[in-house]
Amino acid sequence: MSGSTDTRTVRPSLVGRTLFWILALGFTLATLLTMSALPPVVASHFDAAGAPNGWSSRSGYVTLLLAVGVGVPGGVIALVHGLTQRGPDLLNVPSRGYWRLPAHRDEAVRRVRAYMWWLGCLMTATALAVHCLVLQAQAVQPPHLSTRGIVVVLSSLLAAVAGWVAGWYWVLRPPAESRPS
Repeated sequence: MSGSTDTRTVRPSLVGRTLFWILALGFTLATLLTMSALPPVVASHFDAAGAPNGWSSRSGYVTLLLAVGVGVPGGVIALVHGLTQRGPDLLNVPSRGYWRLPAHRDEAVRRVRAYMWWLGCLMTATALAVHCLVLQAQAVQPPHLSTRGIVVVLSSLLAAVAGWVAGWYWVLRPPAESRPS
């Protein structure tokens, strides 16, 4: 398998990486372009009923948002890249007995690194969705976060993470010829 091309991860690697950088750039631009729509003191944390219970300066909110929406996902991707520099041994991956065999180590690293870009996409997209809700919350007085909106965002995130986890097991399953019958 080492050196072979498997379409399960070749295309997602390029697409995932490209989509992440497009989302990160778009998110950064959208955040900076909408910064002026925020009040000087931003309602940045809300209770379960949508009432604000935490505030921050406009620049503090934007800085934190960019750190969470671009820095954290980028950091996770970089961390996994670093952990896999010497192979998959530091990762807890499905079918690890198969992927830690010398003949499959490089492919395991390639697949894991490729798939992490998709997790970064989920994280950045979630930050963008939350920012849109916070912008809407600032548009009313007193500020109020949409309960329906946050439920939709969190439900979507939960479904997306479940899909990502299912994909993780699919991408890291051994090839059919290596699985027991």
